[in-house]
Amino acid sequence: MLARTPAALKKRRYRRRRRDGMIAPCVQFHEHGFAEALITAGILTEQQALRRDQLTHAAESILAEFTDRWLRERGPPHQV
Repeated sequence: MLARTPAALKKRRYRRRRRDGMIAPCVQFHEHGFAEALITAGILTEQQALRRDQLTHAAESILAEFTDRWLRERGPPHQV
C-alpha cells in the first residue's frame, strides 16, 4: 500500500517531475512590478494579479512558452 503522508506525496511528486525532466526552481522577482507587467501585457486582469498563485502560474506559462519557441527554432536539445 502506498504511503499517503504529506511527505511521501511530496517525494512522489518530486520524483515524477524529475523523471519527466521538470524542475521546480525557486525564482525571486518583484511581485508588484511583475504583476503590473502582466496586466499591461494583457496576460492577467487586475483581479487575477492580486493572487500569488495566478502570478506563479503566469510565470510558469511564460517560461514554458519561451522554451517551446526556443526548441522549435533550434531543434531538440543535445543529450549528454
